[in-house]
Amino acid sequence: MGLFDKIFGRTKKTEQLTQKVEMMNPNDIWFTTPTISNEFPQLTEKLNETEFDIFIHEDDYRQNEFLNQKTLPKIEEEFIRIKDILNNHSTKSDDYILFKNCHVRKTIGSPNLTINFSDLKSILKCQSVGQVVINGNILLNGFSIKTENTIYFGILENDFVIELCIAQWNDNTINEILEINKTFNSVFVNWYHCDLIENV
Repeated sequence: MGLFDKIFGRTKKTEQLTQKVEMMNPNDIWFTTPTISNEFPQLTEKLNETEFDIFIHEDDYRQNEFLNQKTLPKIEEEFIRIKDILNNHSTKSDDYILFKNCHVRKTIGSPNLTINFSDLKSILKCQSVGQVVINGNILLNGFSIKTENTIYFGILENDFVIELCIAQWNDNTINEILEINKTFNSVFVNWYHCDLIENV
């Protein structure tokens, strides 16, 4: 969203012609999500297929994520801004919700996770590892794993998970979330709805 530049060309006499740049009316711009992460995923070229690849949109990066419990005060700060957009800058219909503003989460920063990857796979009872495809490229040092209920993805650093997110889930996913929180002293956040699941 933003500016739409018109194509310019030359006449047969090579005289340069330019057309007026048309700007979108800011009042016509709406967003499909109330918030996005300030951290953009680092990508690298997709060279091969894995047992399963998951495909996510760049706006869905870190929208449903696990964070270190120490980030709770920052989570509340971000929730205040997102809730303002949900309550005061949105429009609803039977089929969709659109948002006049979109909060970029700059306060939260790194998830500050150090989860042993082998331990995580053991807890979730899954061994197959895939890759994460964003805009035709793969998430650098990324991984995807899936259980009967859930598809997870994240980033590895020296066999430790430093980012852990959820791409797909069902009603039984809550049990997995609680187990992850308990084992790794984390919390789970759904930023779109400002939902927080803590270790209980």
